[in-house]
Amino acid sequence: MNMSESIKNIAAAITKVQQELPAVPKDITNPITHSKYANLDSINKALLPVTSKNGIAVTQYPVSSNGEIGCGTLLLHTSGEYIDYGPYMISIDKNKRMSAAQEGGSTITYAKRYQLSAIFGIVSDADDDGEQSQSNQYQGNQQNRGQQGDPRQGQSGGYDSNHNQSGPRPITDGQVTTLISLFKAIAEKGKTDLPTVQNSYLRQLKINNLNQLDHERANQLTEQVIKKLEQMGGRTNDQSRGTNGTTH
Repeated sequence: MNMSESIKNIAAAITKVQQELPAVPKDITNPITHSKYANLDSINKALLPVTSKNGIAVTQYPVSSNGEIGCGTLLLHTSGEYIDYGPYMISIDKNKRMSAAQEGGSTITYAKRYQLSAIFGIVSDADDDGEQSQSNQYQGNQQNRGQQGDPRQGQSGGYDSNHNQSGPRPITDGQVTTLISLFKAIAEKGKTDLPTVQNSYLRQLKINNLNQLDHERANQLTEQVIKKLEQMGGRTNDQSRGTNGTTH
């Protein structure tokens, strides 16, 4: 993941997008899993007006390498700040019922939808948009999410795509990514390292990792870190005061 030297404006804008984003309708039925999901078109119709309102342009680009294909997502803010989340890659399995172009297009569509959902905290069913390749992509995605530490796994009470669970809504992938980006920005301002900054906030909250936060507490922490980053921005040349920002 790459980002501009400062991300305080775009981070604040992403938080507003997550707060203002309407529920995305799950209006497509997966013929294999028989579950409902929101396709890429539904996600874009709900998401893009809100990102535009908050000064964010969303660009997604295809990527292929070593038998894998996918896409990356670049967020550009009117302030000039940016975050490039890098590529989300999926292995290609040959499907005799699909041409190479069809298989590639279906995989890229899936990668776009999955990455947008992760960044902005959109709950969509984890399946592929192309009927012929849905089963393989679904299984591959679940394996990838387990390897990357999906914050929704291992939580008591379970979790499903419709939030039919007991207890508060869990933290999303997008919230985790935003918080880590903010911690990194504070570390750079304070001339320290990311683990030092992150652990200082975790100690304040009496938790061991970000996945223990629920959705609301993650939003509150994001606002707190943004305010701290704004304060540090006004005294970037004062190194001693900037370092103090890692413990408050």
